[in-house]
Amino acid sequence: MIERNGNKGLKPQTNHGSCTVQLKELELTTQHHSYLESLFFKELNLPLIKISKDNEVVKWNEETVALLDISDKAFSYLTMEELNIRWPIMKRVMAVVDMSRERGEPVEEEFECEDLTVKIRALSPTGEETTYVMFFDLSIQKQFESLLTFHHQMEAVSHIAAGVAHELRNPLSVIKGFLQLSQLTDGFSKYYDTIMSELNRMNGIIEDFLSVSRKKIERKAQSPKKIMDSLTEIIKSECLLHNVSFEIDLQPTSKMVYVNESMIKQVILNLLRNSIEAFGDAKIDRLFRVQAIPKEHEYVLTVEDNGKGMTKEVLAQLGKPFFTTKDRGTGIGIPLCKKIIEDHNGTFQIESERYKGTKVTIRLPFSS
Repeated sequence: MIERNGNKGLKPQTNHGSCTVQLKELELTTQHHSYLESLFFKELNLPLIKISKDNEVVKWNEETVALLDISDKAFSYLTMEELNIRWPIMKRVMAVVDMSRERGEPVEEEFECEDLTVKIRALSPTGEETTYVMFFDLSIQKQFESLLTFHHQMEAVSHIAAGVAHELRNPLSVIKGFLQLSQLTDGFSKYYDTIMSELNRMNGIIEDFLSVSRKKIERKAQSPKKIMDSLTEIIKSECLLHNVSFEIDLQPTSKMVYVNESMIKQVILNLLRNSIEAFGDAKIDRLFRVQAIPKEHEYVLTVEDNGKGMTKEVLAQLGKPFFTTKDRGTGIGIPLCKKIIEDHNGTFQIESERYKGTKVTIRLPFSS
């Protein structure tokens, strides 16, 4: 006798009733698995195979034959070991099947060979000793992704060209400034060396971009203080031209950094240009500060200003390629600075507060 136990369904009252319920459950489970198998093979239209507990392919569909290029005859007469030898994908299939059985859960992996890219998914329904393996053809998706990557690469070419122009503005601005100063002081000769230095730096920037495209950056062990000392006069002159006070504190160190000098200078001068532009027409006592402190394993350089700063929203976007808040900005400068420092195994961090200023911290490891 079976009675209903509230909302808990049927409750067996005798041993005979209990056996009847168990048989019914087994029958329903078998019917359920049979329905699922029918659904898998007839309705889903997915490449699918069924593998027995003895690791033999016992069922497959036309979609599998078409995708894997394995004939009905091969599935019918070849053992799994023979299939593994002739078709490498079947070896991967068995690896996925073994993992699925061991973990007791569905497992999936990608397989790629020549023009075929497939996601293999194995699952073993509860109560069955067989395993179903589904195949998802990713070949078209991969081809599309390749085309998309190529498209992005072509876009990047135009942006790199814009980046070159952006980076050349810095030395051009310095040259222009010194020429203006020479008119005011009537002393061109004393600015000659600096102007030539900047022209050489322009040439160096072009060479650096070319070297980046060749994936080769010339570096050597150098004194970080010496690099910064060589920038001091240029920074002073730029600040003088734009009515900006300049403070510098370079603590001495005998340790070296393994860098490309021109690229490191490029980063510092780019940050200077950004700071000057950030002041805009603000009626404040403008200040640009550079500090360098040698630590045990790294050279810590901070560059900061008391300009208009940035909101948290802008700061979160800053550094993403081509993001800019400037009317004529390219969005190349900061991402390029960050990449240069990271390519030197360093870190590049920006902190900013609206109406209080911006601080950039650069950390470069000392060479061993």
